[in-house]
Amino acid sequence: MKILGFNRFLAITLTLVMTSMLITPALATTRYETTDQKPVFKKNLSGVRAALLQSIKAQDGQTQFSPEDLEQMRIALLELVDSNQELSMLLSPQGKGRVRNDLGLEKDEDQFAEARNQIQQMTGEQLATLRKVLNPSKMRAKLASSRATFGEYKNSLMKAASDSTNSPNLPGINSHCGAPVPTGAIIAADVIYFIAEGVRDLAQNGCNQVAVVVIAGSGGGGNARALCEATDAIYLIAKAVNQGIHFCDDDYAASVGQASYDRLGHIDDDLTDIKANDNTNYTNIIGNAATNTTTITTAVTTAQTAIIGKVDAGTVLIAGKVDDGTKAIILNDNNNKKDILDDAKVNKEKIVANDNANRVLLLADAKANKDFLLRTQIEADLSSTDGAIFVAMFLTPGNKCAPVLNDKGEAQSGNTQCGYLDFARAIVVQTIANLAGSNTAQANSFLTKGDNYKASGDYKQAYQNYRQAYKTAIK
Repeated sequence: MKILGFNRFLAITLTLVMTSMLITPALATTRYETTDQKPVFKKNLSGVRAALLQSIKAQDGQTQFSPEDLEQMRIALLELVDSNQELSMLLSPQGKGRVRNDLGLEKDEDQFAEARNQIQQMTGEQLATLRKVLNPSKMRAKLASSRATFGEYKNSLMKAASDSTNSPNLPGINSHCGAPVPTGAIIAADVIYFIAEGVRDLAQNGCNQVAVVVIAGSGGGGNARALCEATDAIYLIAKAVNQGIHFCDDDYAASVGQASYDRLGHIDDDLTDIKANDNTNYTNIIGNAATNTTTITTAVTTAQTAIIGKVDAGTVLIAGKVDDGTKAIILNDNNNKKDILDDAKVNKEKIVANDNANRVLLLADAKANKDFLLRTQIEADLSSTDGAIFVAMFLTPGNKCAPVLNDKGEAQSGNTQCGYLDFARAIVVQTIANLAGSNTAQANSFLTKGDNYKASGDYKQAYQNYRQAYKTAIK
């Protein structure tokens, strides 16, 4: 069943791959537009036509025009005819045939030439009639935009002619017009058609006004009629060309739809062949699987018997080896334990002895550093200027001791601090002996006074005289 599921999955995958290969880029880019996808102008033609007509209307209210203004009107009309001819030249032979049928001509070029001739023969009065209701500059701007789009459409046709839209051995796209019509080209064609229609409608208004004036004045209306015939001719040409472009668009869309339908039929045939081949392969695979299963089962049974025999023998051998190894490990562990304990005892004794020796050295060094620092501070105070504030501990005798206070001012039991007056005197005596020289007598005089004050309990005066003796000795 797993093999069957895999084959079905393979068939579906092949179907998707073939479908993506059969739907060519041309099919994928063909404009199958739904109602929501179509351009706005197709949804609201009347609104677009009205807006375009309003944009090309003359808004200045002029009635008198210069020859240059009238020639701009003539140029705008000629460009309208040229735009339609440029678009018709992009149509396929079938599309051009549609235009010729609509115009009732053997050659559509004749109709374009005739329309140009009528425009060239328009009088200043006829052009003024149109200029009153039309804005030629706006007309020309919109025509130029559409003609630029036609240029892009022409390039796409040339590219389409060089690219193959059909795949070998598959139903192809059989379109009379040969290539899809871009949405931009259809929009541009509709814009030109709406301009021609607007020119005709606005010209009709002008013709009717001239006709009323002529009737009222009992004159002839030939010029007005010629004007309307020219704009009618332009309109008919634009309408025929517009129908031709829409014919090509609809024809190509229908051809793509038919080609897609035919290709789906081709895919269905391929899937039928794949299914038949899949069934044959499935039968062969099931047969091979049964044979292979029997072979594998026999081989597994034989191998299993041999492995079990070797495992049993190996188990007995391993059990013996493990037992021997266990005994050897225990014996070795006991021997190592005794050696380790002996080494640990010896190392402990060495560490304790070394620690004690280091402690003695550290304490001696700490005391020496403490005595040196204290002596340095006392000598700095002894050398202070007369009247400098005394340090209380330096005035206190060595037999005057008090508990050491913590940072909260609380006495710490078992820890006392004695004064350094005796230590300061010893420093003075040593300094006199080392440095006093010729000042020895004077320095000893101050030392004696200090001793007398110390004996009487006046420690401040004693320290003051010790200070004088020290400073005298180092002068």
